Amino acid sequence: MWRYLRFMFCTLSIFVWVAVISFSYHIQIRHQKMRLQKLPIAIDTITALDRRTFIISPYYEPRLGQSVRVIAIIHVSVKELYCIFHCSSHQNVFVRAEIDLHGDRFGFPYGTADLLCAEPSGCDYTYMSFSSTVSINTGQDLLFEVRNRPPQPISSNFTVCISALYGNYNNVLQMIQSIEMYKILGASRVTIYNTNCSQDVDKVLRHYIDEGILDMVPWPIDRHLRTSKEWHYYKGLNAEIGYFGQTAALNDCLYRNMYKSKFVLLNDIDEIILPVKDWDWSSMMENLQNKHPDTSVFRIESHLFPIPVNISGFDMWSHVPGVNILTYHFRLPNKGKNFNAPKMIVNPQDVFQTSIHLAATRKKNSKNIGEDTAILFHCKMRDKYTVKDLVPDDRLMRYNLSLVPNVDKVIQRLFPQQ
Repeated sequence: MWRYLRFMFCTLSIFVWVAVISFSYHIQIRHQKMRLQKLPIAIDTITALDRRTFIISPYYEPRLGQSVRVIAIIHVSVKELYCIFHCSSHQNVFVRAEIDLHGDRFGFPYGTADLLCAEPSGCDYTYMSFSSTVSINTGQDLLFEVRNRPPQPISSNFTVCISALYGNYNNVLQMIQSIEMYKILGASRVTIYNTNCSQDVDKVLRHYIDEGILDMVPWPIDRHLRTSKEWHYYKGLNAEIGYFGQTAALNDCLYRNMYKSKFVLLNDIDEIILPVKDWDWSSMMENLQNKHPDTSVFRIESHLFPIPVNISGFDMWSHVPGVNILTYHFRLPNKGKNFNAPKMIVNPQDVFQTSIHLAATRKKNSKNIGEDTAILFHCKMRDKYTVKDLVPDDRLMRYNLSLVPNVDKVIQRLFPQQ
């Protein structure tokens, strides 16, 4: 009798142990009648689940089996989150997320994270929501549409991702010149994440949206977290996340354009990737791919153009606020093996995670591109330099016959002189 009871007790213990493990690490299904039409769909770019977790967007992830990757911002203390798939059969399917907090939060308590959730079998879904616990009361009554499902055919060759405008950004002239240069070089789309900007810049953004080249993504990070202009945390800094959540915006832009664009360029609005041997990005990338077929990330070293010198006669549009890149003809020489803040052209379908200067998680190789092939033209005023510190570099000027009339056309339309 006692042997039988011990056997039953051991069997029951094993059953309970397996059940607990299964509950914690495998798909949890809770059948619940629901009506999707009564749940609103999330429309904000950043949505708070709670004070520690902020959802940006879920994206279908066919590269890792049938799964969903959710771009999020989380506190370092978050260890448990659930994706809730809303099936067309009126079931809720809870899936514990695999939380991958990116390694480049630079000491801040909040950072970019991927929440990876396997698709539940037999669930036909369009929307999902999120919870910090396995509970019918999810704590969030918003639905998120899963993007990129199914993946669509590529419609653009080059998309430029810009993150993020902040501090009532008012560099109007340089923004117009940069976007017009992107168009000359081959950009089909430009995606800009906007925290806040001036009325004049907003007018420029609306112009390019109407033209059809610009996607403007609201980025209200400062409504949720204390932000910083600093890229790294230091003691006494009253901030929760660095540089206005730049890495989260870049990763969202990468996935937003993953099945729209053959290549994605990740750089700031005051930067332009300039070919040296080739005229545009298309011919440059064709040559680079032929030379490096196993490479999907091309890193172009930054070259700083820090002071204006008007020796070209292009000192025009003085009534428009901002930097005139046509007056910057001298660059600071890069020295040896110094880190010169490269930016990237990537094949988005081969990249899983990106940071600001590198894509650490990817399918193929990453390659540093020499200045004999391309440079990152970084036009940003620095008063500490003089002409004697710099070297002449006028490679931007070979585009002036197209750039000047294109810029002037936009300015005459938006900011005509009185």
